[in-house]
Amino acid sequence: MRAATKFALVLSLSAAVAGACAPAFAAQPYEGFWASTKKDCRDDDSPNRMSIEGGNRLYWYETRCRASEITAGGKLGWKMKLACEGEGEKFRSNPRVSIATDGKLVMDNGPVGRDKRQTYVRCEIAKKR
Repeated sequence: MRAATKFALVLSLSAAVAGACAPAFAAQPYEGFWASTKKDCRDDDSPNRMSIEGGNRLYWYETRCRASEITAGGKLGWKMKLACEGEGEKFRSNPRVSIATDGKLVMDNGPVGRDKRQTYVRCEIAKKR
């Protein structure tokens, strides 16, 4: 086999392997750990904390939801259809999630909380070693 042909073969195989190892989705801006206040960020047992993982899984203190549908609703806004479970009950929710200009996550019509609108700050969680 000629050197140029071998090089092209190795290059194409390398690209295929690299592509197979790359994640299918980039992290969404709304993913991460959030809380009502920075103080709640530091409290592992705070009911005012939440996390959004994998783009479609939302977790609160005693509630977890999975989004079956997420559609864009503006530049940094999304509408979600959630199937939730918490405190022994199953229910559905259709919130609108957005990132405000100050970096806070705003959830309208969310599945938890007394208010129709919750505002969260992003938590910087130290990685465990």
